[in-house]
Amino acid sequence: MNTSYVTQLTANAIQKDVRIPVGSVIVSDKWANTELLTALKKAGRPIVSDDLGLVDFYPSSNCAVLYATEGDLINEPILKRKITKLRKNNCKNAYVFAELTQVSKTHYDCIQRFSVLELGVPVLPVACQSEAAQLLAAMEHTENSQQHNPFLLKWRAPPSSSAMATALKTIPGIGEVKVNAILRKYHSLKSVSEATMADLTQIVGAAAASKVLNFFKQSRRSSGQF
Repeated sequence: MNTSYVTQLTANAIQKDVRIPVGSVIVSDKWANTELLTALKKAGRPIVSDDLGLVDFYPSSNCAVLYATEGDLINEPILKRKITKLRKNNCKNAYVFAELTQVSKTHYDCIQRFSVLELGVPVLPVACQSEAAQLLAAMEHTENSQQHNPFLLKWRAPPSSSAMATALKTIPGIGEVKVNAILRKYHSLKSVSEATMADLTQIVGAAAASKVLNFFKQSRRSSGQF
C-alpha cells in the first residue's frame, strides 16, 4: 500500500471523513516492535502510522481506540484527560482498552466509572497485548463485514447493557443476579443514577439499593459534579 496514502488518511484522524482500508487496522507507531503488533499480524493486516495523535488504533473507519497500560491506569488524572479529549474531539465510536491486573484493578474501577458514567465511553478490560490484538481483529472483521452485508448486525463493543453490567458489577456487594434485575428495569446508567431509593429497593432490596446509590454519589463527587 502507498504509505503516503496512509499518512494522508491519518493526518487528520479526528475528522469525520477518515476511511480505513478494508481488512486493515491502523496502528500508531508507538506500538512498533511490540507483542501486540506481532499478534495482530497473525490475526489481521496492521498498517503502522506515525500520525495518529492521541488514538492508538483504528480497527475500522467507525472506531477509534485508546489503549491504557497498567502505568496509564495508575496515573488516573492524565488518563482521564486523555479519555475526555478523545470523547470531545473524535467523532467516531470511541473505546478504551485497559490492562486489568492485580496492580491496576482499583484504578481500573475508578477509570471505568468515570469513562462510562461521565463520558459514555466503554472501557474494555484486556489481560495482555495479545488479547487486545485479538479484540482489534474481531472489531475490524465485524465492522467491515457489516459494511458489505447489510443483513449482518453491527458489532458493538460492548453493547450498552454489557457496558452497564460491567460498571454495576464494580459495586461491592452487587452480584450478577442483582445486576440483571437492574438491567431489566433500567436501560441506561443515567436512569439508574436518578432512581429513587424506593424504586431500587423494590428491585434489589434496601441494602443493595443503598450501595448502588452511594456508588453513583461517590462517582459524581470524584468527578467534581457535587
